[in-house]
Formats: sequence, structure tokens, C-alpha cells
Amino acid sequence: KHEAKIKSLTDYMQNMEQKRRQLEESQDSLNEELAKLRAQEKMHEVSFKDKEKEHLTRLQDAEEMKNALEQQMESHREAHQKQLSRLRDEIEEKQKIIDEIREYKLQLEQEKLSADYDKLKIEDQEKEMKLEKLILLNDKREQAREDLKGLEETVARELQTLHNLRKLFVQDLTTRVKKSVELDSDDGGGSAAQKQKISFLENNLEQLTKVHKQV
Repeated sequence: KHEAKIKSLTDYMQNMEQKRRQLEESQDSLNEELAKLRAQEKMHEVSFKDKEKEHLTRLQDAEEMKNALEQQMESHREAHQKQLSRLRDEIEEKQKIIDEIREYKLQLEQEKLSADYDKLKIEDQEKEMKLEKLILLNDKREQAREDLKGLEETVARELQTLHNLRKLFVQDLTTRVKKSVELDSDDGGGSAAQKQKISFLENNLEQLTKVHKQV
């Protein structure tokens, strides 16, 4: 809307300038006509100097015509000056309006740029905060990965230890079973106690195995 109004005012100013030039051209034409009349008057004065009485009426008519023409020129000049003054006032007023519109437009653009800058600044701050959070989260993940690696190594060692203990326990249990069988062949009463002890040891081994698997 501002651009359309500025264009309309500019066209109006150009139209007023064209009218002013036309008035100036009209005044120049009248001045030229007056100069021709004055030249003709001088020629009449030189040519008919000896016939002043005979041509007195014509000279008077020419004088009256000259006076009328000068009066008309003066009237045109005053009207022309008034019109020029009015056109200048209108042009100044329109120019003032155009300047105010341009200033208002520049102010709006500046406010928009300021708002866009504040928005970009806030977005930049938010991105920095997100980046810091991501860096912190990445550090925590790296630390967790290191902790998990250490825990995996610990569990592997525990499982290896359990495997070794189980192996030793099986060997020991096998030896005890063999001894128990030999004792049973000699003493039938001790067989039940040995079986109960072996069952107790197997249960403990199974529970220990479950606990280490959970770990």
C-alpha cells in the first residue's frame, strides 16, 4: 500500500511539473508576441515619422493595444505566479507525505529486522543449550560404556573363577563319591549320610551357579 501511494504521489508531482512547464511556455509565447509588437511599433515610428498626424489614430490604437496586451500579460503573470506558488505548496506537502511514509516504512523494516535478530539469537542460544546437553549426554554414555566394559571384564573373571571352582568341585565330588562307594561296600550304614551330604553339596553348587549367571 505504501509503494502504491508513493507511486500515485510521484505521478501527481510529475503532472503538476508538466502543467508548470506549460504555463512557463505560455508566458514565453506571450513575451515573444509582446516583443514582436514592440518591434512593429518601432518600425511604425521610423517609417511614419513624417505622417504622425495622419497615423495618430493608428498609433493610439497600437498604444491601446499595447497597454491592453501588457495588462493581459500582467494578469497572466500574476495568475501564473499564484498557480506556481500553489503547485510548489502542493509539491512540498506531497513530498512531506512521501518522506513520512518512507520513514515509517524504514521504521517497520528496522523493527522487523530487530525482531528477526532477537528470534535468531534465541534460537542460537537454544541450539547451544541442546549442544551442551548432547555433549554431556555423550560424556555420560562414554562413561557408562567404560563402566560396562569394566563390569563385563569383572563378570568374565567371576565366570571363569566359577568355572574353575566348579571343575575343582566336580573333581572333589567324584573323589568323594568313589570313596563313599568304597566305604559303602564296607559299611552299609554310612551310605545314607553320604548321599545326603552329596545332595546338599549339589544343591549349593546349583544355587551358586544361578547367582553367578544372574550377575
